Amino acid sequence: MRQAVSRKHRRNPRRRRAVAASLTAVGALALAGVWNANATEVAAPLWQADPAKGTAVFEGVEKKPGEVSVVDDPKGTYGKSYRLYTSGEKVTPEDRVRVETRGHKRPDGSRLRFDEGDTVYIGWRSMWDPLPTKSGDWVALWQLKDYGSGAATPPLSLRARGDGTVDLEYCDPDMKTTRLWDTPLRTGEWHHFVVGVTVSADPDKGSVKLWYDGEPQQLGGGTAFKGATLRADWVTDKWGVYRSDGVKGEATAYLNGARVGRSYDEVAP
Repeated sequence: MRQAVSRKHRRNPRRRRAVAASLTAVGALALAGVWNANATEVAAPLWQADPAKGTAVFEGVEKKPGEVSVVDDPKGTYGKSYRLYTSGEKVTPEDRVRVETRGHKRPDGSRLRFDEGDTVYIGWRSMWDPLPTKSGDWVALWQLKDYGSGAATPPLSLRARGDGTVDLEYCDPDMKTTRLWDTPLRTGEWHHFVVGVTVSADPDKGSVKLWYDGEPQQLGGGTAFKGATLRADWVTDKWGVYRSDGVKGEATAYLNGARVGRSYDEVAP
């Protein structure tokens, strides 16, 4: 008499067929590009500052007076970094002291500029040491600056005020300024910034977001501030030191990991 097959053994063929079917389905999805590890990869940024290319990655460098060089991170953490240094001695009585990068140049030589309707994220690491300040005066450390017809005070700027803080200031088309955010100014240590901007001359369409040291920040009571971010033909951004006449002495700004992209993840330091 043929020996009966136990329930346990009768289930095995079906289990094996189910597993095989699952593996086949997974393989089909992978081949179709629906499911694979690349689905979570972050896209390449639109622009990044490669210290190996020196200042050629910027549209320009403004030195009144100053120098921009590539050095090892003084803290030994992030490798090659940009060093923007100014002696603080005015070149002419009319010019304010500044040493800044301006804009972004891509590997093909084209310029990356921000126009009406663009949404961009700008990320970087900054360290300032030394950075003299004075109460009642200002030092601009980063600017979203407009160019062309109608250009005036930058729509956005990161400033040290001489009150022990660094803040993000918004300037509207009527030249009214609003302090959106501030934090204690700490020199001699790296801090991470990401600014998300929707560029528009329409105050209902333009907007600003800020992350500091990896955390989203409140801007005027919310995580996004709405306002006109374009007053001229285009905007671009600047890093470095630019200051009012009351501030004296040498200053150095270090820059590392600067990127421009279409999302926070593309540019987060």
